[in-house]
Amino acid sequence: MSAESSHMPAEPVADLELLRRFEPQLRLTRGEHFQPMGIDTYLGLTDLVARRAGKEPEVVVPRPAVTQEVLAKWGGGPADAVSYLQFVRRPLNALELVRFRTQQSPSRQFHRGTLRLARVGLAGRLLDAAFALSFLARGRVPGGVAAAAAATNRQTVGDDLPVYYGRVTRTPSYTVLQYYFFYAYNDYRSHYRGANDHEGDWELVSLYLSEDRDEGPTLEWAAFAAHDRSGPDLRRRWDDPELERVGEHPVLYVGAGSHAGFFAPGDYLIRIELRPLARLREHLEELRDAWRWLLRQRGSVDSEPEDRRLALAFVDYARGDGRMLGPRTEHPFGARLVEEQPALLEYAGLWGRYSQDFLRGEDAPTGPRFNPDGSLRTSWYDPVGWAGLHGVPPLSQEAEMISEELEKLVSSRLATEEAAAAAAEAEGLGVRLAALEQLPAPPAELEGRAVELEKATRRAQALLRELGEQDRLIEALQERRTQLLAGEREDPRAHLRQPAIPETAEGPRLRRLAETWSALSAGLLLLGGVAVAGVFRVSPLPLLLLLGGFIFVESLFSRRLVVFVHALVLGLALVTLAILVWEFWWPIFIALTAALGVYLIWSNLAELRGR
Repeated sequence: MSAESSHMPAEPVADLELLRRFEPQLRLTRGEHFQPMGIDTYLGLTDLVARRAGKEPEVVVPRPAVTQEVLAKWGGGPADAVSYLQFVRRPLNALELVRFRTQQSPSRQFHRGTLRLARVGLAGRLLDAAFALSFLARGRVPGGVAAAAAATNRQTVGDDLPVYYGRVTRTPSYTVLQYYFFYAYNDYRSHYRGANDHEGDWELVSLYLSEDRDEGPTLEWAAFAAHDRSGPDLRRRWDDPELERVGEHPVLYVGAGSHAGFFAPGDYLIRIELRPLARLREHLEELRDAWRWLLRQRGSVDSEPEDRRLALAFVDYARGDGRMLGPRTEHPFGARLVEEQPALLEYAGLWGRYSQDFLRGEDAPTGPRFNPDGSLRTSWYDPVGWAGLHGVPPLSQEAEMISEELEKLVSSRLATEEAAAAAAEAEGLGVRLAALEQLPAPPAELEGRAVELEKATRRAQALLRELGEQDRLIEALQERRTQLLAGEREDPRAHLRQPAIPETAEGPRLRRLAETWSALSAGLLLLGGVAVAGVFRVSPLPLLLLLGGFIFVESLFSRRLVVFVHALVLGLALVTLAILVWEFWWPIFIALTAALGVYLIWSNLAELRGR
């Protein structure tokens, strides 16, 4: 039996009640155009399209004939084609786009805070410019599609009941509740200056329950999906103060346009690092480490962490000041079970437009079950591992599991007598070898005895080490059980490494001026470089002075002037040293050689006197 089939829920009715009991409350950002909707409504507004390489797209099933049953029968479509749903047939033109924006009510208007470019360095702005230019070569969702999607969504969905699709997976440690939310469109780039736009958007909330014998199902962890990330940073323990709760319902703050999930309201600076940039960063870190080792700079003031310098920066606005959805709100959820939705189980194509983006950021996603290559998603077949919970037992079961492990260890514990006997055997062999060495014994016999002694010694050491490690483990388990029974718990945030943290309202100094500088600096640097190169041709000094001037202004806004001056002084000192070595290498070589000879004579004479 497969792992997937072994985790199928036993009682659908009980599963739905369980999902309802713990379903999350969603808080949108003011200005959000979309909310979770039923997929049947969406499918009726789409065409099923197949596109083969080098050929025009072919509409296989036109709207409104697309249904879940049609998609389930279609599956992944032909192996040599990309299957996708097309939601928007015709983008809005310029006049329609202006009319759409003017018709938005004040309650839907969105206002950005400090510009994202004012929160990153000059290198980040240059990367952002390159990323924007990359759309000229990449596949991109056409302009006006986002507004057309929002207009269609407003006309057809409006204030309909928001919907989620729930799934219950039972493992030996946890009962996992998965809530899948579908949005008709991700307008993160077009409306919020984010990383991408795409039709169709699936988001996931996973809750991890333990079965307490007295209290029944108890929520232990909550994990919110955010930008295809996975692992421990996605989850918070039920008693974590960052995890807001309404009764038994966790609160999810939804990123505007991106629909990523956050535990606290605020504006989040999101860093996205492309693979080529990751390799370049690794090389720069090696150079940084060599620099610090050479100049003994490990204790100096550090600048922005290197793992962020070469990342593209975007802001996720998860303010929670818009519509609230779900339990204890005016907009309760409609709940559907995943196993009753044939399209979610069988359709492996894209849930929106295929833009042929080689970075895949502008292509629609696949459904909850499948990756774009047709393989199963980790969050589907291993929801516990997706949140990094393998090896993290539920609190309600940990004390009992420790007792079971202690019983196993004690019953299989290495006997002290066995280790002592091995040590005694090694000692006996050592006595025999010492006696034989005083006699004219054959070398082969002595060598054989020595080999036996070495083997016996290693065995005794291994047994004694194993015995000591077992005793140490038993002591640790006993202490841990005592702490749990006394109600002591470790820090709920101990597992976090790089959690998402909302930006503070402080921002850079002289905020308005900093925002203006951030908007102009990258372009001005490029234009200045072109002008300097045109005047001075290939002379590097004017270009270096231009770059240094820009970095100086950056250091003023980012409060890193001391770091800049410190690095500049060290750099100039190294350049001066290099020039001196280049110009006077022969006298320097003669002086160093003479100094080495004097040192050797002095050192050897000192050793002779101290004999």
